[in-house]
Formats: sequence, C-alpha cells, structure tokens
Amino acid sequence: MPSVTQIRVRYKDTDTMSVVYYGNYLTYFEVARVEYLRERRLPMSIVDKRIHMPVVEAFVKYVKPARLDDLLEVSSRVSERKRASFTFSYEIRNEAGELVATGFTRHACWDPSTSKMIPLPDWLKEIMPDADLTPTDR
Repeated sequence: MPSVTQIRVRYKDTDTMSVVYYGNYLTYFEVARVEYLRERRLPMSIVDKRIHMPVVEAFVKYVKPARLDDLLEVSSRVSERKRASFTFSYEIRNEAGELVATGFTRHACWDPSTSKMIPLPDWLKEIMPDADLTPTDR
C-alpha cells in the first residue's frame, strides 16, 4: 500500500516567485519515504543502525508548480525490488488534486558495520510487500 504524507510549502522552500525551488522536490520525496518506513514501524533511527540506504539514482518530472503555502500530498510506494536495491516511486498532488510532480529514487543496501553492499535483508523485504509492486515488477 502506498503511504501518503502531507507537506505544507514553507517560505524557505520557494524562490523569488514563491514557487517551490526544483531541488526541494527531492526533500519532499525523502520526507515521504521516511514516513513510509515509520508507518511500518521502522523509524529511520532504527533502520539507520541496521542498514544504510544511499540514493544511487533520482528522477523528478515537474508537471505543475507548487507554491508558497500549498498543502501537498506526497504518495510513496516501493515500485521495484532487486537483489541489493529497491526503488521508491512518488506522486505529489496539490489541494485541488492536480498532479504537481512524479519521480523515483533508487537505493542500494549498505551494511554500516562492514562498509559493503549487501543483498536486501529479509526484514526490509517484509515491509515492501508484493502488493506494492506493479505486475511487471513482481
């Protein structure tokens, strides 16, 4: 199941035209990703002790500008799992339900104790059920 997180656009997130600065969409993705994990009883304070999940690829498609004080809904879901990586996909919509942006982040699995790449641990697979994956990704 996707996770939905609400984010209010703050003044610091905008440029001189009161439009969200393009790089901040990746921050919104991160907030949604962390909430996805928290909803599954894995706050980042726990996850980070067990595994690091560096972003190895990111993509944002900008559809419509978000503006100062907009209340955004950021949907996040796991859209792909591989042996040692996984992908989160995101959709951002404004209060009118209009699509603002879409994108994804791909993450590797890194063992902080050995500083080596590792396969996706079973405990992490458990919170990324097949129901979250599109039929072609299963």
